[in-house]
This record gives sequence, structure tokens and C-alpha cells, in this order.
Amino acid sequence: MKIEARKITSNPRKFSLDLIGDNYKINAKGNLSKLSNGLIKIDSTITGEMDCVCDISGDDFKKSINDDVILFVKDGIWDSHKNRDYFDVVEFFDGYIDLEFIFRSELESMQLDYHIK
Repeated sequence: MKIEARKITSNPRKFSLDLIGDNYKINAKGNLSKLSNGLIKIDSTITGEMDCVCDISGDDFKKSINDDVILFVKDGIWDSHKNRDYFDVVEFFDGYIDLEFIFRSELESMQLDYHIK
């Protein structure tokens, strides 16, 4: 799901996105809103299940996910030296915010975490 960045305003815009992959079935829903500094805030909740490997036993198991995720996105370059409050910003350069790409990346990162059954 791609959303044109210039159409996002300070009024929250709702979204819901179903992500189904080989290792997960997740729903991400929340709001997009533009902040006064030009960043776009993604305030969301992800729910569903993800296949994980226990780091102690090596066994596969399904992990239930119910996490709040807050991300910041910028259409263009974000200068973190001038804006020290926001270090972790996802940058896009084509005018569109690709929510599917963002949340699939978050899920990959979550799968690389340490997991115990």
C-alpha cells in the first residue's frame, strides 16, 4: 500500500494493512499524520502470528504478536544532526510512503530478535 506523501496532513489518516508471508500473518492498523517539522508519524498496532525459532531449544513455534509501533517517515533526506529528537527516520525519495515495505521490514527485524518458547 503506497500513499502519496503530500496528501498526508496533520489530521490523522487511518489505514489497515494485512500482511501474509511464509512465516507470518499480521494485520497493521493505525494512523498517519504529518508533524510540524515535516515528518510523517505512523502510529500503529500490529497483531497476528509469526513463526519463530526458540534460541534455546532450536524448536519452531508460533508467536502471537500484539505490539504498538510508532515510526517516523520523511519524503526526502532527514538531517538528524539538526533534528536530534528524531534519529530513527525511514526515508523515501519517490513521493510515496510504502506502508507494506515499512511493515515487512519491521517484521523481518522482529524475527531476528531473541525468542524463547
